[in-house]
Amino acid sequence: MPESGEPLSRYGPSATTRRLLDAAAAEFLERGYDGSVISNIARRAGLSTGAIFSRWPTKDDIMVAAVDHILEKIGTHQRMADLGISDAEPVEILVTWGIDLLTADFAQSALKHLFGSAHAYPSIQQRLQEFLEKQADQLAVMVEQTKADGMCDPELSTTALALMIQAIGVGTDLLISAGRSERLIPSERDWADVIVRMFAAAATTDSNSGQEDANAGSNDA
Repeated sequence: MPESGEPLSRYGPSATTRRLLDAAAAEFLERGYDGSVISNIARRAGLSTGAIFSRWPTKDDIMVAAVDHILEKIGTHQRMADLGISDAEPVEILVTWGIDLLTADFAQSALKHLFGSAHAYPSIQQRLQEFLEKQADQLAVMVEQTKADGMCDPELSTTALALMIQAIGVGTDLLISAGRSERLIPSERDWADVIVRMFAAAATTDSNSGQEDANAGSNDA
């Protein structure tokens, strides 16, 4: 297996490369882009700085590789797999994921630093944008499936629903990672109840609307 300069080759990363990526990711999450130091990354990995520079010639190169490594870990499919909900129904996915959002974790710390660094570093901004667009597309697929299953009003905009779900997820991640006061965090039961009711509202179909119109006409008569 070749030790190329690319963080991920067609063979996948070597054990040494992955150690360096894990170390760089940890450094980024702890110190952010500006505070990250190459020698610290090498120390975390138990390797020399030469092992880094032989793969990534500049700090920007290793930090971008670290960001790619982080985004791979917090991608939608990976988070669903980590939560054991890859094959679950949409409501269960939203509730389980929603409850998980209430606890500070790796993904929240990652998003906090990524958003914080994106405005100053175009390379990170580009990757964050690509990540969020891919996530939106994945959520849109899930929304379309709920429509096909008769669980969501087909007249509602898929783009709008995907944006709402994504905004709730990313917004909750950022709020919790900022150190939100415990008194402002709902109980898991209350949070799950709100999610289920929001989903139920989106599931209102034309048949229900038609029944309401018929009832209204009957009352007018």
